[in-house]
Parts: sequence; C-alpha cells; structure tokens
Amino acid sequence: MLHIMSEQRHSSPGTAWAAVRSQTRQLRTELQVLAALVALCGYFIATQGSTFASSSNFDNMVWQGSILFVVAAGQMFALIVGGFDLSVAANMGFASTVSALVMQGGGSPATAILVGVASGAAVGAVNGFVIAYLKISPFVATLGMLTFLSGFANRLAHGQSVSGLHPDFISWLGSSGGSLRLPSAAFVAIGVLVVSWFVASRHRIGLYIYAVGGSDAASRLAGVRVASIVVLAYTLCGTLASLAGLLLSARVGIGQAALGQTFDLLSIAAAVIGGVAIGGGVGRLSGVILGVALFTVLTTGLNIAAVDEFTQQMITGAVLVLAVLLAQLQGAPKFSVRSLLGRATRAPDAPAPGHPAESTAAVSVTTSMRGDDE
Repeated sequence: MLHIMSEQRHSSPGTAWAAVRSQTRQLRTELQVLAALVALCGYFIATQGSTFASSSNFDNMVWQGSILFVVAAGQMFALIVGGFDLSVAANMGFASTVSALVMQGGGSPATAILVGVASGAAVGAVNGFVIAYLKISPFVATLGMLTFLSGFANRLAHGQSVSGLHPDFISWLGSSGGSLRLPSAAFVAIGVLVVSWFVASRHRIGLYIYAVGGSDAASRLAGVRVASIVVLAYTLCGTLASLAGLLLSARVGIGQAALGQTFDLLSIAAAVIGGVAIGGGVGRLSGVILGVALFTVLTTGLNIAAVDEFTQQMITGAVLVLAVLLAQLQGAPKFSVRSLLGRATRAPDAPAPGHPAESTAAVSVTTSMRGDDE
C-alpha cells in the first residue's frame, strides 16, 4: 500500500505541485510566527528591561515552554488526524493526581511515573475509540472526557491536593536549570521532540496519520486502517498530556485535579498558530515549536506586566482566531462547523470538505503536507 501511494506521488505532476504549495505555505507561516516572536521579545525587553531578560526569567520560560510543547506535540497528532483533544488539561491533572496517590501510598517514583503515563495513554485510547468506532465527534467525546476526568480525579483525591511526592520524583522531573544547565523539563521536551519527529516524518505511522487527516475516505480506499490510526493518534496525545502533567506536578510539588487548567486551549492555539491545520492533514513540529515559543514569551511578558488572568485569556482567544483567519486568507484548508465538530458528522464515505477527491492519489497528496522538518 505504501508503495502504491509513493508511485502516485511521483507520477502525478499535480501532486508534486500541491506538495510545493503546501511546503511553501507552511514555511511562510513559520517565518511570520518567527517575525512576531522576535518583535515580541524586542518589545518586552525594551519595556521591561532586565526583569524580562534575566536568567531567572529565562529559566522560567524554558520550564513553561517545555511543558507546553509536550502537550502541544500530542495535540498536533490529534489535529493532523482531523480532530482535537479538549481533555488534555484534565488528563494532566488526572495523571498528576494518580501518580501522587501512588507515591503517597508508598510506591516508588518509577512506578508512579509509569502509572501516570499509562493512565494518560488509556484516556487517549478511550477518546480515540469513542471517536473512531462509536462515531462521536471529537468535540463531544473529549469534552465529555474532560468533565469525567475532572470529577474522577477530584473524587480520588477527595477534592484536595495530594502531597507527599517522593524527593526523587521531584529531582528527576522538577529540577531547576540554573546558569549551567537546562531544567529537567527541557530534556524531557527534547526527547519528546525527537520521538515525535521520528513518528511524524520518518515512520509509516506518521504517513498514515497525515493521510487520514487529509482524506479518511481516500485513505480507507488505499487500505489504511483508518479507525486504528485515529485511536493511535489520540493515544499519543493522551500519553504526552499525562507526561506534561507529571512535569508540572514535580514542578509545584503536589498532585491536583486542576493542575493543567488552560493547557487545553493553549496547546491547540500553539499548534494552530504554528501552521497545524484545523481539519487535518497539515502541520510540522517546527511550527509547533515556534507557536509554543510565541505563547510562552507572550504569557511571561503579560505576567511581568501584571496583566490579570482574564485579560490574558481574552488575548489568547483573540490570537487564536487571528491565526486561523490569516491561515485561511493565505489559502490554507478552511474549516467550518462541520470540521470543528469532527469527522463523525459526515458520512463515512464522503470526502473531507476542502480536501482532495476520493482517490489513492489524494492520500499521496497529504503525505507531502507533513514536511520533513529538515
């Protein structure tokens, strides 16, 4: 099947031209985000001086950015496959609560980490199963999971924060960077970057994720097990969300159901601003990195300027809408209420709105949209 799709890609001039246009569009988006990032850094340095440019603030930004990147990398897979995951924040809180309870009960830090990550992977797999096999839209499925996990985590912890984290757990995942080395979260983020890059750009699974996001019906005709790929994409998303929850838990020293609040919107916004298309099939890790950096600098600068949390939420929402609008104006695949609510709202054999027609050649087009981040 992979051989068939490769032949289609190389034999069709239209497909090659679509690949060039997609790569050019993604590069243009990333350059625009980079320019905005440089301008934002310049503005905050000029207005806040050494407070913003200090080593302690840099260490804090690396911490925040590393955790956000881990979540956004997982969110990228859910977006590329044609959906999104609103439950990542609740998943973070749930994983932190479960791992903290394991340590509070005498479990080792390694066991707590394994249980926390496994719980997140299970949550992602359930999301993917409900979406792919039960045909529930990503919006409803992940919103329901968000509500369920919040209640479940609070019930497990009796509505309280869970203390008693093992010192080794905090040392492994929550150590600060200082002047000579990066914080532990940064090393975890680098590991996530390498693995995610390999999956997205060098492994057959990544090819299938992009293909399903580009056109699930065309992928099905080409022999791709669409439902299994959707489940896998959401499992990756849930796994990385739980890992981010453990990093945050080690950072603050407690497990708490509400620990990951705001990361659901931030992870989607960072990925979309970096060029990952709502509707599926398009996106690169390099763009996600730039989106994370932009939001990290923005939120840090606003915090130093003592801008209240509610105003920051308004700014985040406005930036997200602006990013999607600019992407549409530049010719990126458009999304509608139907694509927002998910692929379950259209017939299984119907082509995706704004995506190539029903053919195996359409699958090969989407493979070129992933980019190789080289």
